[in-house]
Amino acid sequence: MSFRNYLSEGLFLNLSDLALHQCTARFMKFLRETKSWTREQLDAYQNERLRMLVKQAATNVPYYRDLFTKIGLSYNDIQTKEDLYKIPIVDKSIMREEGLERFTAIGFPEKERVLQRSGGSTGEPVSFYTTKEENSMNLAAKLQTWYNTGYRLGDRYVKIANSERTSWKKKLQDFTNNSILISFSNVEEKDLRATLEKIESSKPLYIRSYPLPLYLLAQYKKTCNDFHHRPKYIFTTGSTLSEDYRETIENAFGCKIIDSYSCEGNANVSQSPQCNYYHVSEEFGITEVLDKDNNPVSNGIGRVVSTDLWNFAHPFLRYDTQDLVEVCEEPCPCGNPRKMIKRIMGRECESFLQSNGKYFTVHDLTGFLKKYENINEAIDAYQLVKKKDGTIAFRVVGNALFSTESEHFLENYWSEQFGKTVSVEKVDQIPLLNNNKRLTIIEEK
Repeated sequence: MSFRNYLSEGLFLNLSDLALHQCTARFMKFLRETKSWTREQLDAYQNERLRMLVKQAATNVPYYRDLFTKIGLSYNDIQTKEDLYKIPIVDKSIMREEGLERFTAIGFPEKERVLQRSGGSTGEPVSFYTTKEENSMNLAAKLQTWYNTGYRLGDRYVKIANSERTSWKKKLQDFTNNSILISFSNVEEKDLRATLEKIESSKPLYIRSYPLPLYLLAQYKKTCNDFHHRPKYIFTTGSTLSEDYRETIENAFGCKIIDSYSCEGNANVSQSPQCNYYHVSEEFGITEVLDKDNNPVSNGIGRVVSTDLWNFAHPFLRYDTQDLVEVCEEPCPCGNPRKMIKRIMGRECESFLQSNGKYFTVHDLTGFLKKYENINEAIDAYQLVKKKDGTIAFRVVGNALFSTESEHFLENYWSEQFGKTVSVEKVDQIPLLNNNKRLTIIEEK
């Protein structure tokens, strides 16, 4: 371990926790201790956290307080994970219909909670609160996945993202983490080469990215003979990693991919370096896999229903993520006792090549909605369609906040972005696919 690693782990991380009022270092130590826990220890810990969470929800969260009264349920009726079936499932539509405050714990200190909004890669964003403690645990769980590959804080890595750093805090964070951020948005072919040149010159030990930018880079890299750097591992997140993408990327970069999956209210799920399967960070949350009738699935494909054991400001209690996964009854070949998932199926990352030679991806779309929150809040679901004749339509399921001004803004903004007229189509619904997801971007063939 280098001096930079000692500095990052012993000094920078603790200073960051102090500045941000977080406790990531404490949770990283905790997760190092729980790596050796047995199945029985994990179950006991989850049950203890669950009882605390359910009591908080039933006592202080208006939605759950009313729900428990309506169905005649007491928080004392939920003692273990086996009792979870007694609590009705919630999803984004319920959260949006009820409103943010109905799911917010009364009396929870405002300075300890953080307002978030889902990325909306399904075309269906939702607002919610997290806590600084929950954010710390979540970050520690993600870092633990990296540590399983041999990574240590301070090791150089490249992060490929769809935006530039504007905050000095983020820039300082990149410096202390020895991270190099490469913006990858509205990409042209020349940008692919420039990105590969940055990777070649900086020689990172690790690369972190969405699958799509890496796939485009890998395809371009195959046409060149002047990029030879091989990182130790590549970490992917944010959208479904298909087998075709995985094979192309791993062959081009000469290393293995460690894929991960998470969303609002969901436990961190990451691949193990020792096997091809995904393991759930069960110290962070409880993951149920259910069929269409909400019965547990032990062998086959089902929906992920998640309970976040750390968010006491806005409890995600049996939250339907609308993602599909494949599970099996067999124990994981690597011997890890944590819940094992064979395959992540539910997320899609679509894109199309514009006439100007730039790639447009779902991350450009969700980035726009994060930037213009007033538009985001007025939309319940959306879908961008490139039609056979080359025209582009923005389909919108608007709510009471969606106005004529909102419609004109969308038309003008996207017409300017694409260099052609973009129409806004107001619809009553955007249908779900068989995998319980909506395609956010469609290119008609």
